Amino acid sequence: MIFKVLFLFTFLFNILYFTTIAQSPEYVEGYVYADLQQNGNRSLGDPGIPGVMVSNQYEVVITDENGYFMLPAREEMIVFIAKPAGYKYQMDHLNIPRFYYIHRPDGSPKLNYAGLDPTGPMPEMLNFGLIPAEEKETFSAIVFGDPQTLNDQQLSWFRDAFAGEFSRENADIILALGDIMYDNLSLYQRYNEIMSIAGKPVVNVFGNHDLNFDAGSNRYARETFKSHYGPTYFSFEEGDVHFIVIDNIDYLGYNEQGRPGYIGNIGEAQLAWLKNNLQWVDKDKLIVILGHIPLYAPGRDDNPTLRTGDREKLFALLEDFDNVLFLGGHVHSISHSFLGSEFGRNNSNPIHQILVAAASGSWWGGPTDKNGIPTATQRDGSPKGYHLFTFRGNTYSEQLKPSGLDAGYQIRIESPIGNISPESLENIQIRANVFNSSKYSEVIYRLNDGEWTPMVRDELSFSGFFKEHLDKHQEHYSSWIAPMRTSNIWVAPLQSTLPKGVHRIDVKTTDMYGQEFNQTKVLEVKGD
Repeated sequence: MIFKVLFLFTFLFNILYFTTIAQSPEYVEGYVYADLQQNGNRSLGDPGIPGVMVSNQYEVVITDENGYFMLPAREEMIVFIAKPAGYKYQMDHLNIPRFYYIHRPDGSPKLNYAGLDPTGPMPEMLNFGLIPAEEKETFSAIVFGDPQTLNDQQLSWFRDAFAGEFSRENADIILALGDIMYDNLSLYQRYNEIMSIAGKPVVNVFGNHDLNFDAGSNRYARETFKSHYGPTYFSFEEGDVHFIVIDNIDYLGYNEQGRPGYIGNIGEAQLAWLKNNLQWVDKDKLIVILGHIPLYAPGRDDNPTLRTGDREKLFALLEDFDNVLFLGGHVHSISHSFLGSEFGRNNSNPIHQILVAAASGSWWGGPTDKNGIPTATQRDGSPKGYHLFTFRGNTYSEQLKPSGLDAGYQIRIESPIGNISPESLENIQIRANVFNSSKYSEVIYRLNDGEWTPMVRDELSFSGFFKEHLDKHQEHYSSWIAPMRTSNIWVAPLQSTLPKGVHRIDVKTTDMYGQEFNQTKVLEVKGD
């Protein structure tokens, strides 16, 4: 009897307490539910989903057994959920996930590119629907950086180079790692329409060229991007993978030269959100961070626009997670880095950073191919393209897919080239650009049918191919584009006593995931 009275008292107290708080404009409440009818509205019989993270961009709570949540409200905020595994997003007609509510009572300030319309008062209840789906242990993702289209012509090139390939890939999700636009934010709608053809959810990360430059500061510099995609940082789960989208652009306004300035930085507010987010994440999960600016810029880490300045604060939050992968773009080249204790990582397992291929390559420069699309070779000598990731449990593998080229094209033998005189053999190296290699790759070569011999990684050297290519086609590239150093060049000596005649060089690589690729080049030693 006493137990029943106490239970009833507690029950009534909770109803009174939460009703009082919920009626206050200082709080927002609602439900996360399973949208069984897939109609975008909560219907009779749609159950609540427990244990789903909900955030106001700072605090993070989880739904109770009925799918209910309550959060402090803010004057301007985005309330969003973290999709758990075993569910699909509700998506709009352009396959853009809709998992958020933007609360902006007065809308955006007047900007050159349209921002957010006024939302008015906060609704009494915010409900978010998710569609039940098979929980996949293995799934795949298309990942690329920097489509960075400046005008309609470049967006047409992007369409012709990638939209068809994305549609054919058997992938579950597409991840675009920032610089969706090249300052011309009026092109978002057309880009979204093009991407919708792939029929897959598209997650777009915020980049420095997605800024509203005329906003003057960080506060309203993301208004146009938000109007299309919602929050610039959030998380979601697929299988045993917890994806974290970050916004590591710190906008500084226009500098003395009249150019928009920025640095790579996450910021205290976002780090606080991330800390609150990670408290609910299983330590055995693979953490995949999706950002635009690299955490670390190989060979150029002293440049604050090319690396994330407060990365050590991020590393501290990830200290207890053994499996961490960072995917970024921004530099229009491909590289693998392993960020351990020398970078402030206090965990014996380094963070694997992959800077993926830019869809725009070298900013849509270069001569056109047979389809009229610029070759846009990246400054490290690698082709423009995208990466295909396969996630199995909390492990992963990936492969570069060069745009418009065979999936097996992973190596360019850059030297020797052309006809070779016997006298020049002593000064010639075999140089192979293994586009997506890392320090854990094995690269070997053989001459004719000789023995396979290891090649050596030439750290931070230039692609001779791109140097010559740029000299030959400079009129097709912006004047500021120059070769950049890469660690994807592998070298070996060429036999100095090679006789006159036709010879074959084979190069083979085995990457860190055990995948093998090869390339062959035929050369000719000719006398006078």
